[in-house]
Amino acid sequence: MTYLKDLALLDLRSLSEALASHSPAVSELPAGQWLGVVELLTLRLTDECADLPAESWVTCSNALAYTLEAAMNSGSIDHHESVIRRLNIAVSLFMKIPPNAEVDILDPTHLVDLLFQELPMSADQALGLAENWRSLDITQIRSLRAAKNLLSPALRLASLVPNEALDQRLKSWREVFPALP
Repeated sequence: MTYLKDLALLDLRSLSEALASHSPAVSELPAGQWLGVVELLTLRLTDECADLPAESWVTCSNALAYTLEAAMNSGSIDHHESVIRRLNIAVSLFMKIPPNAEVDILDPTHLVDLLFQELPMSADQALGLAENWRSLDITQIRSLRAAKNLLSPALRLASLVPNEALDQRLKSWREVFPALP
């Protein structure tokens, strides 16, 4: 059986290759350790991204996708948290390296697509609810918070990667964001 401590001994390239090949299987690690693998890969990617050769990025992106999927399947995180983590990782990466439309984790358009798939409501709905959010029931407040938690890294990502198409897609949300609880 593989454990987190075994994976922690691997360098970024070996770790990414193993994870991209779906090793270890979801069942080979306890649920809590999958969250540790997500954190380990995130740390390695953000620390070593500037030195990573271009040909390694697809493997690293696939490794991240598998790791987040395994963490979801193990019950460590849900899909919403997975999207937030992708966005936050991308923000950290874009502070050091440029975007690349051929690699999911480096493709701002793909990442904003994920954001819009996960947002629990439209910008107009959020604005309507946010005006009097203190009087809302807890479920509605949580939905507004979920939107804000997704938007925070997405808006930061858009500021790091100037792109008129992304700016247009996020314009209404950028206006709503300050009103969200």
